[in-house]
Amino acid sequence: MLMKKLKKILLINWLYFSKEIIEVGDVNFLTGKNGAGKSTVIDALQIVLLGETNARNFNQAANEKSQRTLDGYLRADMDENNPYSRRGKDFSSYIACEFQDDVAGSSFVTGVVFDCRSDGSRQERFFIYVGTLPENCFVENGEAMEIPALRRFLKQNYAKAEIYDTQKEYRRNMLSRWNVHNEQVLRMMKKAVSFRPIADIQKFITENICDIPEKPDIEAMQQNIRDYKRHEMLAQRQEEKLTALQEIGKRYREMNQAIDRWRVQSFLVLWSKKEMEQAQIDRFEQEKRDSTTELDTIEKSLLTISDQITQKENRRRELELACAQSSVFQEEEKLRNRKQALLDEQKRLMRDLQSLALEIKREALRLNSLCDTILKQDAEEVLLPVQKAAKSVLKAYSLFTSGSYEVFSHSLTPFESAQQAAAELAKAIRDALHKAEDRLAELKEEQDQKSTVLANLRKNIKDYPRGLLQWKTRLESELSQIGSPVRTDILADVLELADERWRGAVEGYLNAQKFYLLVDPAYYKSALLIFDRIKKEFGFASFGLVDIGKLREQETIRPRDDSLAGKVDTDNKLARSYIDYLLGRVVCCETAEQLRNFKTAITADGLLYQGYVVRSIQRKLMDDAFIGRRAISLRVSRLEEELKQIDEQLCYWDPIRQLLTQSKEPLFTHFFVQNTVAEKQKAYLRGMEITKEVTDIDDQLSKLDLLWLDEQRRTIAALGDEVIALNKEKEQKGIQIGQHKERIRQLESEVLPDHYQQLSNMEDRLQDEFPSKYQESIGLPRYQQELDRLKRADIVHKNFSNRLEQSVKEQDTAQRKLFNARREYTDRFKPCSFRVEAMDNDEFEAEQKLLEESELPKYREKIKAARESAMEQFQNDFLAKLKSSIDQVQDQVKNLNRALRQAQFGTDSYQFRVERNPDYAEYYDMIMDPELMEGDTGLFARPFQDKYGQLIEKLFSQITTADDTQLNARKQSELQENIQRYTDFRTYLKFDLETTDQNGTKQLLSQTLNTKSGGETQTPFYIAVLASFAQLYRVNDTSSFGNTVRLAVFDEAFNKMDSDRIIESVRLLRKMGLQAIICTPPDKVSDIMPIADRTLLVNKDKYRMHILPFGKEIAQ
Repeated sequence: MLMKKLKKILLINWLYFSKEIIEVGDVNFLTGKNGAGKSTVIDALQIVLLGETNARNFNQAANEKSQRTLDGYLRADMDENNPYSRRGKDFSSYIACEFQDDVAGSSFVTGVVFDCRSDGSRQERFFIYVGTLPENCFVENGEAMEIPALRRFLKQNYAKAEIYDTQKEYRRNMLSRWNVHNEQVLRMMKKAVSFRPIADIQKFITENICDIPEKPDIEAMQQNIRDYKRHEMLAQRQEEKLTALQEIGKRYREMNQAIDRWRVQSFLVLWSKKEMEQAQIDRFEQEKRDSTTELDTIEKSLLTISDQITQKENRRRELELACAQSSVFQEEEKLRNRKQALLDEQKRLMRDLQSLALEIKREALRLNSLCDTILKQDAEEVLLPVQKAAKSVLKAYSLFTSGSYEVFSHSLTPFESAQQAAAELAKAIRDALHKAEDRLAELKEEQDQKSTVLANLRKNIKDYPRGLLQWKTRLESELSQIGSPVRTDILADVLELADERWRGAVEGYLNAQKFYLLVDPAYYKSALLIFDRIKKEFGFASFGLVDIGKLREQETIRPRDDSLAGKVDTDNKLARSYIDYLLGRVVCCETAEQLRNFKTAITADGLLYQGYVVRSIQRKLMDDAFIGRRAISLRVSRLEEELKQIDEQLCYWDPIRQLLTQSKEPLFTHFFVQNTVAEKQKAYLRGMEITKEVTDIDDQLSKLDLLWLDEQRRTIAALGDEVIALNKEKEQKGIQIGQHKERIRQLESEVLPDHYQQLSNMEDRLQDEFPSKYQESIGLPRYQQELDRLKRADIVHKNFSNRLEQSVKEQDTAQRKLFNARREYTDRFKPCSFRVEAMDNDEFEAEQKLLEESELPKYREKIKAARESAMEQFQNDFLAKLKSSIDQVQDQVKNLNRALRQAQFGTDSYQFRVERNPDYAEYYDMIMDPELMEGDTGLFARPFQDKYGQLIEKLFSQITTADDTQLNARKQSELQENIQRYTDFRTYLKFDLETTDQNGTKQLLSQTLNTKSGGETQTPFYIAVLASFAQLYRVNDTSSFGNTVRLAVFDEAFNKMDSDRIIESVRLLRKMGLQAIICTPPDKVSDIMPIADRTLLVNKDKYRMHILPFGKEIAQ
């Protein structure tokens, strides 16, 4: 088959290839171990075939961690250990390909030269010339030619030779030499080299198979759409203004309607109230007339009653005079007066007696209560005399709790007994109170002392015996005046208890000795003299000054192991000597029985055997902890417990004191009994005598003849009753006269003038608020209508008064809604100076009229013109170009499918499918609609607009906005994404690859892609790519246009295929008339070598690479 074939590849100074010529045939397999240099050859080949030096095209070798770079290939320094690295040297590198034109019988070379400098800089030039690779391979004097030398060399030796300054110019001339004239072949070659398993069939077909047409330029259309949208937005804003103004007009009419309702209701309320006021005046005038008539009648009846009273009073006086002149009457009067005087005297006596009896009762009850409380207390020694006296008081006062004056009927003896018992109780209480107060004072003083000590202990200050610290300080001060400062220690301060169980024994045995002072023996004599001099200042305090020097001289200090000294630790040597001396012979015993075994012995609980006497150390001395660091905490605990006990004692004694202080001086004193009680006893006897005298008077009265006198008295009494009744009636009539006069006065001077004034005010208000014309034409007819319906003015008033409040609210609401609508308008459509709270609507109505009659029609004309311009460009620059792109791609797929029908893979055949994308079906239908391109109307035809008008508007909104400058970054990004999507013809199409097996069963690759093996997914790729290459290279064209380069390069090919698929792939490649360089791993050699024209083995020996021809004998 005649074509332009690649014959040789030249590599000079390319990674580990110093100089290598690779001869190739039709089907060439390039193999070798991982890292041997297969990708190094492919990357070099890509630079010349693609006309690019971009490192992104390079393949990453399997055993390399870092990205390959062009500099790394040229300078051979991908491995820092390479001894042949060209880093820091001046050199040139070459990559060149020799092609043979079978038709023309000639050859041409395409290549690139790199001049690299030691400073890291470089420059490259691509070149093409007619001819073969020179024998010297561009090497003179052992060095590759630099670019200037190459120019001279080519000019001297080749007629048609060019060196290119730009990669683009090289690619254009290279494709011309290839007779391809389509850069799609370069993109296809790049995809074939860097093949990855198919993941997205749609993307694979559109990017690898189809020659992608240019996207339509929509910038002018966008501007027209923006103009149209901007006018539309302005019109919409005017429409919004008109709608807002119409709403304001509606609100204005609603407010006026509310005002009219309120006005009518206000008239009805005011007029009905005027009518009610007139009716009220009429009633008060009638009441005044009635009251005047009734007043005259009452005054006449009052004169009659006065005459009757005078007559009856005269008759009663006559009868009383007759009775007074009777002797029986005079005797009776005398006896009754005497009786009354006695009864008054008796009443006074009994009142005094009863008063004192009640006072005595209160005293008795008070004492009883006090004594009961005292007897309920515990039998405390202090209270025993009080409780004894309380019992006597309860017994003595039992007679005086009745509160009756009969108590004075008794002799003085019980009073005297009570007096004596109360006196004894008072004395006992005073004595007990003194003792209780003394005890409380003692407790409080002890509490204060212990609280002070506790506070100091909590500050880490021990409560040493009084004067000890002062004496210690004074001694140290005096000693320091002699020489350097001398320290003295209190023995207890420098000791620690080794066993806390023996603390009580140690504390108690040492007693006051633990407060002795320790002083350095060198200063003891001076200290002794000072002690003797100042001892009187500290009274008789038993402070001690230990003479450790003398002690050590005189005594042999060997403490027993079981002595009390062993229970004490100290770092102070002076203290150690003294403690060993004091306690070293005091044996510690666990039981009392063991004590007699030793001269001096002690138990942990303080039982001491000494001088052949056993005795217990006082508990107080044992608990008085001063030794060691724990001493303070122990003393704190003990003081806290003691303070708790004191608190309990205070809580016990304080209520007793309070009880005893309740006692008062007794009522029953000697004077009270001998004088006050004795006088009351006499008064009691006098009361008894009066009772007897009154009985005697009653006997005398019963013996008088009182028959006539009683008759006269009854008559006098009856006349008196009649006079009283008439006086009451007269008084009642007088009240009635006063009431009527007062009512008439009120009506004349207050009520009627006030109501007349109110009526006048209402009439004035009606006249002011409602003109006569309104009253006659609207108000009064409506009032008469309501009066006929409701019958009474007060019902009319009540009915419309209730509505009036609601009408006021409705008026306020309507006004507020109007003002709010106006305010929203002025805020929304700034600048606007209209008066929001004006009661007329003139400004807003004028604006509405202007919009309706002038501005909106203008905007609508502009919108129409802008929309027609945008639509025309939309049809010509967008839809027509998209349709053209879709038609072009569909034609490409048809041509590709024709090629695929000639290329069966085994028993399977393949066809590309291109259909409308169901996600964008409506857009596809619009783009491809035949009506779009029919006649002059097209897009503007009514049927087309009816069908696609809304879709066009939707598309407009997707690809443009009224003003792009107002978009934020996110919206701008979304807009750009939409433009990319909707201007790309692929958006509206769906691509797939259909496989048909020998049985005619069809499958789409998109549906089976995820279920197939690696080899099965590689197969469609090779078929599609080979078909695309065949189409681009025009392999079926037998004319001169078919004389093209047929080269395809695959890296890592067949690595997923089995043997059958590999053989079938090579068969298809040959059938299509293609030349191929296929890079494949060594494990495929046995399958590949029999079907290859040339098998090339890339061999790497440390830092050198070579290409070896690979035959069957070598494989074996």
